[in-house]
Amino acid sequence: MKTFIEQARFYAQYHQKTATFYTHIIGVPLIILSLMILLGFVRLVIPPNVLNISFADIATLLLWIYYMRLNWRLGLLILPVLVILLWIANLITYAGLTSGAFWTFVVLFVLGWLLQLAGHFIEGRRPALIDNFYQALVAPLYLTAEVCFMAGYMQPLKQAMHGASDTTDRTEIVTKDPE
Repeated sequence: MKTFIEQARFYAQYHQKTATFYTHIIGVPLIILSLMILLGFVRLVIPPNVLNISFADIATLLLWIYYMRLNWRLGLLILPVLVILLWIANLITYAGLTSGAFWTFVVLFVLGWLLQLAGHFIEGRRPALIDNFYQALVAPLYLTAEVCFMAGYMQPLKQAMHGASDTTDRTEIVTKDPE
């Protein structure tokens, strides 16, 4: 398994512009939520009330374990986001595959991907997952790291990911005074 820094460096090559970051910071959670909804339609049930768990629950747990193996600090930071998204997905899929739940999945999935594609159109590069599918799994953790960097945290990780020639400095957006 490649380290998080190796994967993040690869991912960063495809995400240099600030506009791409902002389309992804909205689009990636929408796609995650939509996939949680889709996986929430499938449940593993062992009666009588021994086990009732959705595939979304299982997939989220496995994803979080993967994130903890990549970088435990970022894994802990992304956990509340994953839990909130899973909670929303479980609320939507609680009644099963309803028309409303299905269309919620479709709208969120399409909107998330439209934002992703808009970001890559602005970037002028194709998505990283076309060259390496695992980048789709790394994207949420990468974005978590970038938010930490914007807040001034985890600077050694930022240096390891971006090096001295960091072209993805987004702090000017947070600290710049509007005129």
